Amino acid sequence: MKKVEPLFAYFAILAVIQPARIQDIEASAKQLLSPDYADLLIEGGHFRTAHETARERGLIIQVRRGVYFTAPKARHLVRREGLERSIDNRRFFLMKAQRRRYK
Repeated sequence: MKKVEPLFAYFAILAVIQPARIQDIEASAKQLLSPDYADLLIEGGHFRTAHETARERGLIIQVRRGVYFTAPKARHLVRREGLERSIDNRRFFLMKAQRRRYK
């Protein structure tokens, strides 16, 4: 499997589960990426570094304290190469699962 850049992995996970905290992104990484690579990114602090980089560049918007959403100028980072359909499908099934849990 080809390894992805940590910033891309951060935005790919955020695009699926947003709005989210950095802890939510780290918790969801094993479901959306390979577990070994997710562990490498989490334990190495790569997600935290990507989060700080995104904040500094204005690529994420803070909606509440500690909760972030992808900024419009960062959407193009993951919504390319046919990934937008995969992201939308994952968001759809995540929302269905959450709805079932809340009933």
